[in-house]
Amino acid sequence: MQSASRQPRIRIHLLLPFLLLLLVSCGQGSLLRTSADAPAATSNAATRQVRAMTTPSPTPAPTPTASTTVQLSVRIELEPNDYAHRNYCAEGAIAVLLSTWTTALPSIDAIGVAAHVVESYGTIGANAVQAINAYLEQITGTAEYAYTGTHVTSLPAFESQLETDLSGKGRFTAAGHGSPVLVHVMTATLPGWDGYQARHMIAVFGYDFAAGTPAGDTVTYTESAGSVAGYNGPQVETISLAALWTAMQKYNADITTDLVTVIS
Repeated sequence: MQSASRQPRIRIHLLLPFLLLLLVSCGQGSLLRTSADAPAATSNAATRQVRAMTTPSPTPAPTPTASTTVQLSVRIELEPNDYAHRNYCAEGAIAVLLSTWTTALPSIDAIGVAAHVVESYGTIGANAVQAINAYLEQITGTAEYAYTGTHVTSLPAFESQLETDLSGKGRFTAAGHGSPVLVHVMTATLPGWDGYQARHMIAVFGYDFAAGTPAGDTVTYTESAGSVAGYNGPQVETISLAALWTAMQKYNADITTDLVTVIS
């Protein structure tokens, strides 16, 4: 009896997998949808996660900064190449500066009157600043672009002045353009002067600071002087920032009567 009663249970047990297989086959539509729903949801969630991880985030807009390379469009007014104008370098530099603001440039002689030039000496920094600001206020109708004469002894500070003024930042933002920086130097180490040492002013209107080092970075400036003043070279010179700084330091060491090194 015991063995007879066990046989049907064994048969039923053996048939269960077959019956389940039939049920699954018959209900393929609903069962596959049900069984596939969960993996599909998991797969979609994973896809969304992967997309979220691989989709690049929008790049934030950079904070406006000065460009590493600037070259202003300027007009060069040469000093008359005669003995009476041998010390009109400041007037020539002022004319270059004003050319970024107006096409109606005053003459070198008119600038000399405004800047109180002394034929035997030249123009002191404070008087050059006064003349520049008077012209700029007349041209623009405002004093907001006023220049200042400073005694600069730090190269990073000088670089900052160049970047700000030439790139048209700071007080020049409203004007929509940059303007040159005027620099006092001694000439002996500069190209075109053949070792002749004289107090001099140049207008820096371009720079390339891409190298990131004083020896590799360059500045571009105008030379309004002629052979009577001791200069024999092109009207535009490009030298390393380090070379310009050397000439500026020579001025700081040799000149004590006019402490204005930079007009910016």
